[in-house]
Amino acid sequence: MNISYDSMSAELGTPPGWDFGDCAYGLEPLLLPEPLAPGDDAPPHRAPSGLDVARLCPSLLAGAATDRAAAPAPAREPAGAQVYWFRWITGHQVSFLLWRLLGQQMRVASGSVGERRTDALAAMTAYVRGYCAMLLYTSSCPRGVYEGLIRPSMFLQHPGFSGTWAPDFGAVRPLLRGRGAARWADNPVGARLRQAVAVHHTIHSGVAARLVPGGRSLLQEATRTAEVRGPRMLGTLYDNYFLTVRLPQSPPEILAQLLRRLEAVAVDLRANGLYDAAYDEDLPAELRENDVVECGRDVPRVLLRLAGHAAGLDAEALGVQLESV
Repeated sequence: MNISYDSMSAELGTPPGWDFGDCAYGLEPLLLPEPLAPGDDAPPHRAPSGLDVARLCPSLLAGAATDRAAAPAPAREPAGAQVYWFRWITGHQVSFLLWRLLGQQMRVASGSVGERRTDALAAMTAYVRGYCAMLLYTSSCPRGVYEGLIRPSMFLQHPGFSGTWAPDFGAVRPLLRGRGAARWADNPVGARLRQAVAVHHTIHSGVAARLVPGGRSLLQEATRTAEVRGPRMLGTLYDNYFLTVRLPQSPPEILAQLLRRLEAVAVDLRANGLYDAAYDEDLPAELRENDVVECGRDVPRVLLRLAGHAAGLDAEALGVQLESV
């Protein structure tokens, strides 16, 4: 797929329910506090957010309440490059928010026992599954869009641009790299967390195989003359690319930004589906595994569950909101 100015600037139809950015598939900056530090406190137990998920996320609730077999079919027209650019930037912003929430719950699980630990592990599982969905969402573009638009844009930000620079990833790296979940293996919810982490590994490998068949990242291809020293500078470059600004934010403000983005994702998926049939490609084996396929089919419910955990809603309260759709 050739990427031209016309394919980026052509006016897109606004999908029903769209209320994000200044136009259809527009972007918004993400405001985040500084990354979690070792001395930061764990959040209080099930702190109520005061935010109404049903009001803020009507399309997300409607999509999750719809039987998947009867879900709206993807739009017939191929999604434009602007849609995939929206997915790339906004999906990463959602991931940053999930990493922060996941890191907080890791501290709760590590410093508690009994019901509180079980609740924290359930939230962690929801956030990991949500991150799995975001990996599929951000990487849903045709390979031509990745090669012609996304990868060059990262190169222009820095020739060695790398996901390892993400400031918020450090707090969750041990868990997502498979070194942190074993300590909770004796808990049934902990076992589900380990399974979610395993699915994450499979998806991460599958995305790399689909979009970068040669297997070499920009960082691996960069020369020494392209190096930038200092993690703070690298983190700033990474934040700048993904429209992320570091400012103090309260927990409700952070949650509102998450719910706003989840609603926009839900509206996009209802209009366009996850993958564009016009650019159907042979998926690598990792992305054809049952758990991965199920995650892709179940994105609205995955995102709704994580929204419920983030908002402090238990299963019964979330079910009531679903029934109200």
